Amino acid sequence: MVLHFIVNPSAKNGKCKKIWGKIERELQRRHIHYHVVFTQKQGDGAKLAQQFAEQKHEPFILIAVGGDGTIHEVMNGVAMYDHVAVGYIPAGTGNDFARGIKLPTKWNKVFDHILSSIKHTGDHLYDIGIFQGTKRGIFVNNVGCGFDAQISRKVNASKWKHILNQLYLGKFVYVFYLLKELFTYQPTAVQLTVDQKQYVFSKVWLVTVANHPYYGGGMKIAPFAQSNDQHFDVVVVDDVSRLKLLALFVTVFWGGHVKMKGVHTFKGKYIRVTSHTALPLHADGEQIGEGEITILVNKQIRVVK
Repeated sequence: MVLHFIVNPSAKNGKCKKIWGKIERELQRRHIHYHVVFTQKQGDGAKLAQQFAEQKHEPFILIAVGGDGTIHEVMNGVAMYDHVAVGYIPAGTGNDFARGIKLPTKWNKVFDHILSSIKHTGDHLYDIGIFQGTKRGIFVNNVGCGFDAQISRKVNASKWKHILNQLYLGKFVYVFYLLKELFTYQPTAVQLTVDQKQYVFSKVWLVTVANHPYYGGGMKIAPFAQSNDQHFDVVVVDDVSRLKLLALFVTVFWGGHVKMKGVHTFKGKYIRVTSHTALPLHADGEQIGEGEITILVNKQIRVVK
């Protein structure tokens, strides 16, 4: 057996590189054959994963080591190939994918977990979503439309993000832009289609289409979402005051927001979001433009969990 790894050495401000060093020493100690490649820039994960899938024709295991952006790219590279099973060792900042499939948080526990689960890779299936808007691609965690995507866009463009991440204070930049956008962002009218039903909302702050409960580094945005039921959970926040929206971002950590007036939840296989103004969009925290978007369950992929 040969394990194949794609490692993002810059994840978690370079800490991932140190984690990989520990993994590699453990692989060598256990005399496990492995092949590793490293990403160098955004987009490399998808390209390297696809190269692995095209070069190998027999079933194999591909393990991503990094953050949610890394697993997002790797899944985009292999989602169309049935002979690939994907494993994940969380070594990023948010690690929501790991929470979504109930992985341990420590790399060594995940490593042992993967080795003990290899024989059962065919038993665990994970829903893969496809989005089509100004861009087209695969997502594994969630797609966000509106306020949260705007915050993500501002944070990713901020010169302070890298500086604060180096000081392990990265979440402060999110708090800053959350408060800033809270007073400047304007909610808009949205038409939502879930399967065959249409809904109209007048003052939407955000629409999140979720594959599992977590986003934003542990926020339980869709508490009842399951990643293997071939449906997505949709959360709409509509017609709430700015103060109530701030309260929502507190209660979301335990899923209490779904009981708030103005929070609407749906479940479906096909979701379309259109609006009067162009909504900012993200998939797994990565910017995917703005405007209308269509989302559907594409297929299921084997995961090691």
